[in-house]
Amino acid sequence: MLKILVAEDDPNMVSVLTEVLRDERRQVITASSAERAIELVKQDPPDLILADIEMPEGKPRGLELLRQVKDHNRNIPIVMITGNATKDRAIEALRLGAQDFIEKPFRIDELVRRVETALFHQQAVRALQENAELKTQLKEKFQFDNIIGRSASMEAVFRMIRRVANTDSTVLVLGESGTGKELVARALHFNSRRANMPFVAVNCAALPEHLLESELFGHRKGSFTGAAFDKVGLFQHADGGTIFLDEVGSMPLSLQTKLLRFLQDKELRRVGDNDTVKVDVRVVAATNEPLRKKMEDKSFREDLYYRISVIPIELPALRERADDIPLLVQHFVQDNARRNASPPVTVRPEVMASLKGYAWPGNVRELQNAIERACALCDHGVLAVRDLPERVLEALVASDAAPPPTNGSELSPPVVDNLTVPRLQLKDFLHEQEVQYIEHAIRASGGSKERAAELLGISTATLYRKLTANEAAEERD
Repeated sequence: MLKILVAEDDPNMVSVLTEVLRDERRQVITASSAERAIELVKQDPPDLILADIEMPEGKPRGLELLRQVKDHNRNIPIVMITGNATKDRAIEALRLGAQDFIEKPFRIDELVRRVETALFHQQAVRALQENAELKTQLKEKFQFDNIIGRSASMEAVFRMIRRVANTDSTVLVLGESGTGKELVARALHFNSRRANMPFVAVNCAALPEHLLESELFGHRKGSFTGAAFDKVGLFQHADGGTIFLDEVGSMPLSLQTKLLRFLQDKELRRVGDNDTVKVDVRVVAATNEPLRKKMEDKSFREDLYYRISVIPIELPALRERADDIPLLVQHFVQDNARRNASPPVTVRPEVMASLKGYAWPGNVRELQNAIERACALCDHGVLAVRDLPERVLEALVASDAAPPPTNGSELSPPVVDNLTVPRLQLKDFLHEQEVQYIEHAIRASGGSKERAAELLGISTATLYRKLTANEAAEERD
């Protein structure tokens, strides 16, 4: 509900103004002096102030009210009421920041119109401010510093992004799957002069050739079977902004030719159309494939390669920056807690050592998924080694990098003559870990074996096979 403050010392005028301005959308509060009006503004700022310049009679206390309100909060609109003999004061009020003024005697409908206009202006300004704040938040979300990493290789990436973000040069982001190529593309866009325009991402490997061409460049109605209407392509949709072409190495040769022509001329032709359209869009491409090898076997155009790789940015694999893993783990743990409205889990030191010892072929994306699943499966808010995915444990054992269990559990080895002697053979230890992990996954899934298999990253058939084998082993024991 909107709140209007009426600052007026004439009781009859207060009664009239309250009657005509109050409705189901507006609340009216009153003050009989400038001093009282200032107190109310400081307690709870109104959406609009309607104030008499001559308050009390013959004295311009309304102007003092105006000055103090603007010193306190310049965003509150103020409409001043003035008499014919005080027009100079009304002009002074406008100079001091009043939104509008209305002369006595006034018509009620004119007063209401002026108030409605001032309120509409205030709401419009507020909406613009909120929109600006949202844009600022969005820009901050993709600040370079929020691409997590402090290693030397990542610092080099940050420096390159800062240098080229505000240019129109085509960028080719190189890196293995899961290294964060789209995040780099978004950082380039949201820290450029194009930040207020669209950012459009498309995976070139996700669509067959004829659909990809239509998605990128659009089509005319009737240009092919199923083209029941005109379609604007993603390049046009991104006009003024940035288009991110992920897995560009998977683009068919026919489309490579069309992309090359666009990069040269900044013009495109929709499927089935004879006319070309000018489009202002920055292209950021990405690939996890060695494009030079594809150029050698003629599956990627050499001239297109040099067009899209004006500025190459290469992202290191996670195994090449293992020192960044603790930062990433902390970020994912906190993000998981925020999304689930729960306290962040505690990560044991041996868990962190295990995470740093794994090669992470799926890079940051694989680490994120592993942490999310481990947070769902861990007991009492403490993430232990057994909560890590099976593939991570197996890889650590194979590389002799698995840390010894701590916490004094039954898996802890006894000490004989100051030498640590494993209580179990390695295969038995892994078997116990697997059994506990599977049981925990089933409990976390509410007894659903299908959901447990999904959490574990295995098929339901594999889960049932492991359960059957475990039951058979227990019977033999």
